This record gives sequence, structure tokens and C-alpha cells, in this order.
Amino acid sequence: MHLPHSVNRTIVTLFMVALALRWSYAFIMFLWMGDAALLGVDSGEYIASGQSIASGIMAGTLHGWDLFGPNPFMMPLFRWLIAIDALITNDHTAFAYILTQGLFDSGTCLLVYGMAGVIDPRLARPAAIAAALNPTQIVMAGLAYPDTPFVFFVALMLYGALRWLRSPSWPAMAIITIGLVCAAWIRILVVPFSLVLFIFLPAVMMASGRIERRQLVQIGAMLATFAILLFPISLQNKMKYDSWAFTPQGGTHLARWVVPLTWEVRDGTPWVRGFEEMERRAALLPKPPDENSFQESRRYTTVAIEELIRIGPVGIARSWAFGAAINLGTPGIVLSPPVSKLPRTGFYGTAGATIFGKIANFLFHSDNALYGWILLIGSAGVTIMRLLQLGGLSTLIGQRQWAPALLLVGWCVFILGVNGPVASPKYRLPMEPVLAVLTGAGWSVLFRRRAGKEAA
Repeated sequence: MHLPHSVNRTIVTLFMVALALRWSYAFIMFLWMGDAALLGVDSGEYIASGQSIASGIMAGTLHGWDLFGPNPFMMPLFRWLIAIDALITNDHTAFAYILTQGLFDSGTCLLVYGMAGVIDPRLARPAAIAAALNPTQIVMAGLAYPDTPFVFFVALMLYGALRWLRSPSWPAMAIITIGLVCAAWIRILVVPFSLVLFIFLPAVMMASGRIERRQLVQIGAMLATFAILLFPISLQNKMKYDSWAFTPQGGTHLARWVVPLTWEVRDGTPWVRGFEEMERRAALLPKPPDENSFQESRRYTTVAIEELIRIGPVGIARSWAFGAAINLGTPGIVLSPPVSKLPRTGFYGTAGATIFGKIANFLFHSDNALYGWILLIGSAGVTIMRLLQLGGLSTLIGQRQWAPALLLVGWCVFILGVNGPVASPKYRLPMEPVLAVLTGAGWSVLFRRRAGKEAA
């Protein structure tokens, strides 16, 4: 597809500006604090895993499933991205990977431009600018996590889906498939959404009276390709751990995070106490002498599901609502190491008789005044952006862009539902491409209204 020269120039400029911002931030953090500025929780393990694969490649000692890594908690593609950087520079792998993340996130900004442009070309530039300047994306691109490349492939999937909804075609379906497969090979989180997508796309065509056999063939091909390319992950786990599951993270996540945080919202039980109680319950269940991570996950899943059933739908919905509010309202700047490492009492350690009291104390009575002011000012900025994004969503609905609106909102609802009460700007990151598109829509409407008033 041939693009006008002005569009090509805009794309190049957006990419270079986004990359300059991300690399500048990374260089400043690295010069200021060294590798400590690039590593969050578990980041050191991620880097070491990539380096071990790189060492095995150099030594020629990798055989069979060794290329997938030593444990099933990390998806292979994420390991391989780090391994590539480790092959380039083993001494500064973390910094090299951060530079790679800058490239990925700058690419995400271009995909946001494409997503918005498919909906309405007038939204493309403001949406891409919002993504390029987004503090959450910039800060997360500076931390060694799998989230930034995952979001790039999610944005690719959403871009392909929007194109297919506008005009079903094999190229659009190929884009969706590549995005889904690569995203799943980084974080298996995307798999449940893919199943919804396989139903949503033909349902939209049927509702609009445009369904054709060719479209069903395309969706069938996408489903088959997705299943075939995910099968090696499941097969490896079956051969090594006797489990067809993609990951063993589900049980520990439910028991160590979801249930304790649900208790905290329900009656103020501190997360640490809830964590210890779930560990005690899981330890009471019988376990084999050589328990592997998947068997351990099943033990934790058992005690977590039992407790969630006791809590009931009302308690679960309440904790999910609080988690969503915190996820949407916390500024990304609090994850930046100079801010996150300020001495203070963390949110989970903050006192409060109820969850409302805990939030109030954390916001307004922080034991570090600087951190408190950064959090309050950042939260005010996030609130303004959320109002702008709500205006953008109402604009899409007002223009009867039902299918794009359902797709974008559906992805956000899915992410909030998966995260539940586990809240952090880190877990909001997969939503940021959608939020950028909605920001572009809101800003575009404001600009046009202002221009109309001036003309009048």
C-alpha cells in the first residue's frame, strides 16, 4: 500500500521522537543509578535466563527443549529477545535489552497511529502523540520486564482486527495472527482473549449482514495457525512436567495475590497476613515428594478456588472494582526508580481499618512528603486524561463506531478482569494503546469544537 509523502514523514517523525524520549530516559536512568534503575522485581532472573541461553548458543550445548529455557514461568520469545542482546553484549545485557524495548515501544506508537487511522484518520496524529508522550509507556520501557514487547504485539493484533472489521482481508488476518502468536509466546495472558476474538469477529460480520464464506475461512485459518504455533509450548510442558497447561503461574497468582487482596478489600485484612494464611492452607494439602511447579500450582488453585467460592460474587466484584479503580488511577511515574525507591511505607504496608482508609492514608498521609506530592499530582493528571478518554469513547459511540468501540473496550475490560484486585500501572500497560486511541479521539473533538467556535 502506497502512503502519501506527508504520512510517511509523520510516521518517521513520530517514531524518532518516541525513540528519542525512551532512549534519553534510559540513558539518564542508567547514568544516574546504573543497572539498578533498569531492574524491577524478577528482572534479574529474566536477564540471567537470557544470558544462559546466549551462553549455551555460544558453547553449542543447547539441545532440544533447552532452547525454551530452564523453567516454564517465562515464555520462550521473551527469553530469546534477551538472549539476542546478551549475544551482543553479555556485560551490559540489561541496558541493551532496555534499548531494544525502546524500539518496540516506539513501534507501538506507530501501531497506535495505524489503529486510530483505521477508525478515523483525524484521530491518528493526536493518538500517536499521546502514546509517544505517555509516561507509563516511557517508564515501563525503561524496566526489564516482558510487558513492553508484549504490548507491541497486542497493538499489532488490535490494529489487524480493526483493519479486518473495516475490510476483511487475508493481510489483515495475517496481522492478527502474527500479533496473537507473538504476544502469547511472550505472555500467555492473551490466549483467553483470542478465543473471544474468534467469536467476536464473525459475530460483527453477521450483525452487519456482511458475513461471507471467505471470512469464515480466514477466521478458521487464524484459529488453526494459532493453535499449531502454541502447541510446542504445551508439548514441552507435557514432556517435562506431565502437564498440558501453558504455564504454572495461575495457582500461585490466585492464592498469593488475588485471594489476600480480596480479603483486604472485604475486611481490611493486611495482604501479608492473607498471604501467610494461604501459604498455610496450601501446605496442608498432600503433595508428591518430587513436586514440580505445575503440581504446586494445582495445590494453590484448590485452596484459592475454595476461598473465592466462600467469599462469593459480591465480595469478588467489590474487590475487582477497587482493583480496576487503582489500576486506572495510579500514575505511571511511581514506577520510575527514582520515585519508587524513595523511602516510604508501601501501599500494602499502609495502615487502614478499611480499604478506603488505606487508600486515603497512602495518598494524603504518606511518610515521605515528596512521594506523596508526586503521587497526588500524577493522579490529578491521570484523572484529566481519563475524562478526555471518556469523551473520546463517547465520540466513537456517537459516530456509531460500534465494532471498534466494542473491540477496544472489550480488551480493556479483559485486562481489568484478569488483573482483578492486583493493581499497578504495570498491569495497566496492555491497555495503553487503547487509551491512547481514546485520548486522540477526545483531543480531536475538543480541537474541532474550538476551531468551530473560532470560525463562528
